[in-house]
Amino acid sequence: MDTRTARPLLAMRAGAYRERPATGPLAKLFCRVWSHRLPQEFEGPVAVVPDGCSDLIWAGGRLMVIGPDRTAAFPALPAGETVLGLRFRPGAALRWLDVPLSDLVGQAVPLGDLRQDVRTIEERLAQETCPIARQAVLRIWAENEASAAADPQSDMGMLFDSLLFDPLAGASPERSARKTFGERTLRRHSRDHFGYGPKTLERILRLQGLLQLMRQPASGDLAIVALQAGYADQAHMTRDVKELTTLTPGEIRRQLCG
Repeated sequence: MDTRTARPLLAMRAGAYRERPATGPLAKLFCRVWSHRLPQEFEGPVAVVPDGCSDLIWAGGRLMVIGPDRTAAFPALPAGETVLGLRFRPGAALRWLDVPLSDLVGQAVPLGDLRQDVRTIEERLAQETCPIARQAVLRIWAENEASAAADPQSDMGMLFDSLLFDPLAGASPERSARKTFGERTLRRHSRDHFGYGPKTLERILRLQGLLQLMRQPASGDLAIVALQAGYADQAHMTRDVKELTTLTPGEIRRQLCG
């Protein structure tokens, strides 16, 4: 395959992707636990679509913090790699890392650059050759970290949820959030905890809502799906989706339902 001209494949469609809710002590810091195993014959590129979140991952023999993305990322992942991930709960990453998420947008930063106490756990993870055993080691360490961490700001989860499109609300989610939090507070919290302003976050969450609709087998005509997801019309959806992902809505639906 000529990777210079190949259309990107959605990351979740490359190899085996598994995701589940974080439970128990983990749920204080993280909302999802995931793993992604790429096939041995894998050839890129893959597109990781922005979701307004940040993740802690194990890949390439290191713990990495993946900052929030404004547009799709195209990581260089080696064939056969198994990536382990923990997705931060809204409002949790800033307090644990002591770094505003606006400083991490579009970046993959070694956790060791942000914290000085990770060498031991990285060595233990590197010693494990079985992905399942490695995931158990990562989970136990993360549970201990979560138990000792400061509580996330509870209203950040409310802010994140308030920017999700609600077809019954009859108003822009960003406009409604501005009334709840106040414009300056909304912008400051959004940048500190999610990496960018509320309009960008709303746009990314609308894309995620569209992906959920497209995963449904009978998602219907794209013009109708666009309205259901909160776009003004199909042209607005096509333009927005392509800017965020480089793919058209039709390409994304074919990948999700293929």
